[in-house]
Amino acid sequence: MKLERLQPHQRDELAKLIHTSLDVWHRTRLNTDRFGNEWEPFRLTVEVYEALDPGCCVVAMDDSGALVGSAFFHPRETHVGVGVVSVHPTVFGRGVGRALMEEIIRLAAGKPLRLVSSAMNLDSFSLYTRLGFVPQLMLQSMTLQVPTAGFPGASTRMRPATMADVAAIADFEFRLNGIRKEQDYPFFVENQSGRWRLAVIEKPDGSLAGFLAASALPPDNLLGQGVAEDEATMLELMRGMLDQHFRGQSVAFILPSRCSSLVQQAYAWGARNRETNLLSVLGDAPPMRAITLPTFLPESG
Repeated sequence: MKLERLQPHQRDELAKLIHTSLDVWHRTRLNTDRFGNEWEPFRLTVEVYEALDPGCCVVAMDDSGALVGSAFFHPRETHVGVGVVSVHPTVFGRGVGRALMEEIIRLAAGKPLRLVSSAMNLDSFSLYTRLGFVPQLMLQSMTLQVPTAGFPGASTRMRPATMADVAAIADFEFRLNGIRKEQDYPFFVENQSGRWRLAVIEKPDGSLAGFLAASALPPDNLLGQGVAEDEATMLELMRGMLDQHFRGQSVAFILPSRCSSLVQQAYAWGARNRETNLLSVLGDAPPMRAITLPTFLPESG
């Protein structure tokens, strides 16, 4: 096995690998056909990660040169985020995932690493905890079919973010959660693909009360990343995003299980649990004091 960086000509092969890894695991372990038979939507996943952090994907190749594993990583000012980690089913349990993660730990050069992973996958849970990752937050991945009429009475305070908001958003997240990922937010605001949304809510004095991103990316519409000072503000952001951008569509989001009012409102809307997840950290990391909605794309911590 050889570890290298992803090359442009390997993107389709990597999209097929990600699809196969997810599809086989969910079919055999959870008995769900969540990802279908088509790998093409995962080409967009690869393109998003490469656009956000060019060259930040480690791939594992077997002796024939075929891809058997991959792991994206996202260097940020305060940490390194670990993105999608995929291993081909033919080499499950043969140390490919560990080799990829050890390489990312090496590349992090002492910075803390942060990742969101499935709490239902004991193989990945064992891998990460053996490497020293410590779960910080229990999460639940949920899906919601938004009514065609939306949610009447949605926020009138919520507005689209602009480039002028980027520094304030980064400062806000750093103040509350101790992490900084300023390069994520221009990516959302510029919205070159037309698939991204980023909204903010301000307090009467003009300072931020919260922000929330959303994306329309196959195979899911997603809410997140998002940070708010309190659950009421995050609920207002969620309701506003769902009403303005996703009427009549299915949307996935990840909620901290400790945020009871958010979870209960999601159930009241008709949301269903899809998976349980953990936010885990390797290295010194400050406690998260904000109401935080992570996401799987882009997953930068």
